[in-house]
Amino acid sequence: MGAVAGVLLSLPGLPIVSFSAVILALTFASLAAMTGIIGLARSRPVTPESSQDQRHAPDWRIVVLHLAGLSTYAGFPLGHLLGPWILWLFWRRYGNALDVNGRAALNFALTISIFYVSALILVFFFVGFLLLGILMAFHVIVLVRNGWRTSVNLPARYPLTINFLS
Repeated sequence: MGAVAGVLLSLPGLPIVSFSAVILALTFASLAAMTGIIGLARSRPVTPESSQDQRHAPDWRIVVLHLAGLSTYAGFPLGHLLGPWILWLFWRRYGNALDVNGRAALNFALTISIFYVSALILVFFFVGFLLLGILMAFHVIVLVRNGWRTSVNLPARYPLTINFLS
């Protein structure tokens, strides 16, 4: 979103977009995505094909589910939401472990989105800049930690997560 705003601001003849309008657009896009993801995720329940034991060999797809939230830092808009959600939609029917880990990753993505929106609103009071930095570091550390934990067959743990999808 920032790259698009940078390109639009550099074009001659276009009015300069105010900082508050960009922040409000980011906030609205994030809230709209969160609402849509929660609604679509709850719309059709899936019954997993088989229950997997926790002692099975680690599945690479579970690791990718947890690390998909890092796609936002690679330049994909709303990648922290769309990455885990899209992968969970494709892979949840292949096993109970994929469904459970996908729900955990998606719950964390939705929770972190609420934190991002709150920090974006607090940018107007200049506290948000500090909160955004802390939140980005927290987000990366938790995702990498849970990617590692699932790669060595330990359960993922997401602190401060609201369980939107049970």
